[in-house]
Amino acid sequence: MEKMDTALYCVKCDEETPHTVIYIHDEIQRIKCNKCNNVHGIDKKELLEHYTVDTVEHILTEPFKLSKQLREKKFSIIFSLPKRLLTKPYRIAKEIKELWEEE
Repeated sequence: MEKMDTALYCVKCDEETPHTVIYIHDEIQRIKCNKCNNVHGIDKKELLEHYTVDTVEHILTEPFKLSKQLREKKFSIIFSLPKRLLTKPYRIAKEIKELWEEE
């Protein structure tokens, strides 16, 4: 999941306002006006299904990324590894919570 903040024209506000755009699999899933909270996109259930697939794919590729980092950076990555392992479940839970609270 990626979030991008940008200025877009809001039909409800009838002006250009800040918006948050949420992408999953490089596709726009939701656009939210930060001024009036008007949301355009797919429903939460479908959004969470896409997010789950994206997260599982990410988890499955993580060991390969870690292996590559260990080969390239040798031992410098070892110091950040415990923190990354401990905070990853929290970061994923936070993203799911943010998705669920959108709208």
